Amino acid sequence: MTEVSIIDLLGTIVAALLTVMVLSYLFRDNFLFRFAVYLFIGAASGYAGSIAWHNVLKPGLIDPFFSQGLAGILDSSSIMTLIVPWLLVITLLLRISPLTSRYSGLPLALLVGVGAAVVVGGAITGTLIPQSLASMDSLNPAEVAPATGETGFERIINVLIMLVGTISTLSYFRFSTQRAPSGRADLSPLMEWVSIVGRLFIAVTFGVMYAGALSATIVILAERLQFLWTAVSSLW
Repeated sequence: MTEVSIIDLLGTIVAALLTVMVLSYLFRDNFLFRFAVYLFIGAASGYAGSIAWHNVLKPGLIDPFFSQGLAGILDSSSIMTLIVPWLLVITLLLRISPLTSRYSGLPLALLVGVGAAVVVGGAITGTLIPQSLASMDSLNPAEVAPATGETGFERIINVLIMLVGTISTLSYFRFSTQRAPSGRADLSPLMEWVSIVGRLFIAVTFGVMYAGALSATIVILAERLQFLWTAVSSLW
């Protein structure tokens, strides 16, 4: 048996054992499942740390010290690209000690602020605006008919479903109310019915998403069971 085949065999055995350890959670929480989870988290953390070191920290903070020299480091062009990042890293490391952790607020605030800006900007430009444009394009027969072949009554029904679903779902998240003479803050009867329809669309959407996630999980489980069967068969 060659070295490559031995490594492949050991990899198959380890993968099969880890699969069985994870599937053991179906019976109850146990040591084998926790060991597999800890191993996965440790391996993922180590891989992420390695990627961060080789792709970010080493080329951005370490290599410039050896490539530029002292004169290059003290140059005005290196202040924002090298000196400031090093200061932020040092102040962030101060969080290790309770005595100096209060000085690490600036880099944490910068990380949270930049992260929030990236997430919000990505959600707006990558999700909200494209979905809004797609919803508007779906109401245009010239855009939809060539792609789907829908014409006549079928297209009208789909447009109505799209309009009712979009408007009612957005109306469900309208929290402004009218104050009744009794002092209670209630929605108007029209908005109440629209919100109920929106709630129905939301429930159907979540149901479809759950069904999709469940079917994907079943497919993954079947693939893992097939892998176990293949692994056991290869050992005979």
